[in-house]
Amino acid sequence: MNRFIQILFLSMICHYTMAQFVIFGNPRQTNIVNNGFTVGFTTNISAGSIIKYGTTNSLELGYIANGQNTTNHSINLSGLNPATFYYVRPCAINGADTVQSTKTYLYSTASNSSGVIKVFFNGSIDTDVSSGTFPNLSNSPAAIQAEMIKRIDSARSKIDCAVYNNNTSAIVTALNSAHNRGVRVRYIADDGTSNTALSAAQFPVLFINGLDLMHNKFMITDVDSVNKSYVWTGSMNWTSNNINDDYNNVILIQDQALAKAYVLEFDEMWGSTGSSPNASLSKAGNLKTDNTPHFFNIGGKSIECYFSPSDKTTEQIDKALQSAGGDLQVALLTLTKNDLGSSIIAKHQGGETVACIIENINDQGSEFVDLTNAGVDAMQHTLPYDIHHKYGIVDANTPNSDPMVITGSHNWSTAAETVNDENTLIIHDAEIANWFLQEFSQRYCELKGGSSCIYNPPIATDKVNSNNLTVNIFPNPASDRFSIQTMGSDLIQLSIFNNLGQRISFHELNAEISEISTEFLQAGSYYLIFQSKNLQKSEKLLIIK
Repeated sequence: MNRFIQILFLSMICHYTMAQFVIFGNPRQTNIVNNGFTVGFTTNISAGSIIKYGTTNSLELGYIANGQNTTNHSINLSGLNPATFYYVRPCAINGADTVQSTKTYLYSTASNSSGVIKVFFNGSIDTDVSSGTFPNLSNSPAAIQAEMIKRIDSARSKIDCAVYNNNTSAIVTALNSAHNRGVRVRYIADDGTSNTALSAAQFPVLFINGLDLMHNKFMITDVDSVNKSYVWTGSMNWTSNNINDDYNNVILIQDQALAKAYVLEFDEMWGSTGSSPNASLSKAGNLKTDNTPHFFNIGGKSIECYFSPSDKTTEQIDKALQSAGGDLQVALLTLTKNDLGSSIIAKHQGGETVACIIENINDQGSEFVDLTNAGVDAMQHTLPYDIHHKYGIVDANTPNSDPMVITGSHNWSTAAETVNDENTLIIHDAEIANWFLQEFSQRYCELKGGSSCIYNPPIATDKVNSNNLTVNIFPNPASDRFSIQTMGSDLIQLSIFNNLGQRISFHELNAEISEISTEFLQAGSYYLIFQSKNLQKSEKLLIIK
């Protein structure tokens, strides 16, 4: 029997035949495009590669095989449909022995949607730390509510909402109007909160989770449309207090693949794919399974999506925190998960620039005291209204790393991890990371006080490109003034930061040699961050007076 026929024959069986021949860990999905993706996996001994796949768990589309022996396997699936979910099971063959992964995995192709992402904050932001772009600058409670109602009014076929609490009658009125013009409206709410606005609902509502929380705050519109499918999510409940007072973030994403993932999660809680819920088949809390794709290519951005408590969300948040290669900020209602607190402390002790704002520092198991005892720049939010955010920002000022934002409904707590229904996005994108940094800087400086405060941590110079950008500072130490000689670029932007990470001043250097007065600087050490196009460099300056 030749090698190719042997692979075909054994791949039809694809079962375990020797205990010591194993596939390590979970397979890796990469190179996600609208007609395919690559699946990679690892075996402990060299073997041929097989991928079985299909649009159902039966893997009805067959398999792709590669007879070349390797321990690092990679097979590309092509000719697939856009915004479509595929079940995948990796297998490997070594001689007469075959091995398969312990389960099938669900992956998505990219959609043909626009991938447009809008970010809203209901509080003011600090545009001084902008890298050149901004989130939606009409940030206000009224603008957020208007955008939500606009999305409801624009829906033409389907609206699915899973929202913890809702006392805003204008939203329910818009949903009633959609229902009455023929849009299928489905709504899931938590049965332990007031949800006063839902008393006027003319559409079906399923109240679930008597003991635990259906804590989501998401909406999907027109999932069947390539260009009109939207996901609305974030930290904001649909209540007057959360919209108008407490600090929250909202993300609106136009992408059909992500919308389908959210609908799959909704249907699991709804107990049906139809218009009416089926309470007997509804699965919520720890009854749910990990049954949605997690990796998406949305408008060229890599985005991860996880639903709690089935998807080990805390583990994914922890991986994101541990990836920080320069700076890390978190703004949270609560932090009680010890593993996440430990990772934040480890990053601080490893030399990263870390800052935390936490609202509820006295929750049982709070990590706040451990953070402050370890020297982390952690502050309790003591001003009026709550920090209701659940976000982390990784490497916003380390652009050659992997800047990302972690956000959603998931508090960094044991309940969110183990029993509550939650959703979390991890967005790998420098621009969006900077948008969240603008929000963080505003909240940070409100607590610190002082009109000159800007939270903008120094760029980690070993993480960025400083080639071909030469900067000389003299004298250093300086007294009343210092000069800067630049080579390698015509226009260089200079930001001066104190040792607290607060930006003191900003300058544009057009000449080869520029002179700067120190009259606005007190004695001490400062970081000078130079930036020109993709070139960045950091220098330290000592002022003696």
